[in-house]
Amino acid sequence: MIRDGWHAQRVGGGGDQAADVIAEHPFLGRAVLQAKHTRTGAKVGAPVLYAVNGTAGPVHGAQHAVVVTNGGFTRDAWAWGARHRIHLVDRERLHQWADGAALHELLALPTRPRRVLRRAA
Repeated sequence: MIRDGWHAQRVGGGGDQAADVIAEHPFLGRAVLQAKHTRTGAKVGAPVLYAVNGTAGPVHGAQHAVVVTNGGFTRDAWAWGARHRIHLVDRERLHQWADGAALHELLALPTRPRRVLRRAA
């Protein structure tokens, strides 16, 4: 994230309220990233996204919520993430990011920050 122009701080750990990294970008606003390590063949499910959605905006003041995994996501997680504007970075996207693609380009983030994320009604 630092390479891509973000000021990032690792905050994860016990009681992190679904945020492993909180980052600020001068043009893109604030992002909250939740990282999930999976074992071979395992996928991250929608319940992880529920937690991120409930805290990214209300607790952390973020415009962008991102869940990153070294594995994949379930179909329900992809659908729920798209519906609630939660960006998902799976193993393939993680490789693209590591190979030099900028995070904001990879996720097609708007160049002007949106309002803080709110809970779905």
